Amino acid sequence: MAVLPVGGTPVRASLVIYDPPAGTGSTPGPERARVKLHFNPDRISVGKQARWDRSRAPSNEAAARPQFIGAEPRTMSLDVFLDAPGGGSGVQGEVETLLGCCAPTAQSAAAKPASAPWVRLEWGKARTTAFLAVVTQVNAVYTRFGTDGTPVRAECSLTLEEVGGSTPRQNPTSGADGPVGTHVVVAGDTLPGIAWRAYGDAASWRAIARANGIDDPERIRPGSELLLPVLEDGR
Repeated sequence: MAVLPVGGTPVRASLVIYDPPAGTGSTPGPERARVKLHFNPDRISVGKQARWDRSRAPSNEAAARPQFIGAEPRTMSLDVFLDAPGGGSGVQGEVETLLGCCAPTAQSAAAKPASAPWVRLEWGKARTTAFLAVVTQVNAVYTRFGTDGTPVRAECSLTLEEVGGSTPRQNPTSGADGPVGTHVVVAGDTLPGIAWRAYGDAASWRAIARANGIDDPERIRPGSELLLPVLEDGR
């Protein structure tokens, strides 16, 4: 059963795909693709585990206190429904893009270490699911075909695993990580993507646009330097 949106027109979710960082860096490269979901997910599963040790002396009958060893990466699974009612090339292109997330990019394979693209589920103000991850599994089931055999509908199950590190907090004025200050635009950058990396909230792109006098968020020039302002409550 689909979940009804709470108030107003629903924001459309997208899976944003980035080039992996060069070397052992922790910041993703430019955006390389974006799969706009035809229908928002009605269920997302997020999980995280911690490792504990309960070693004890053989003569001790009581349960030993657990000792924290480390945290496992966050995981997420979701189902993606793709539909191309108009026919044409169908949904094969989007499915191939998703499948390609499980393989190293040609650039990283040549430069070492080889790395698959990094991804992030971008869905309005959702933060629990907006972490950088790698795709560990993609299962696609084609459920409808055109008269020429072209798949025009697919149900895809995705499994993601957190890359690592902490998820940026949203508001620097509330004791969170402060603003980066400035950002030099590279090819493939978008204002929502820059806002998420700076504040942990893609919707904060409007604050960046206001601070830099940007009228058209679709036109940001590579090489230009953007001011990343301190966010005010309510922005």
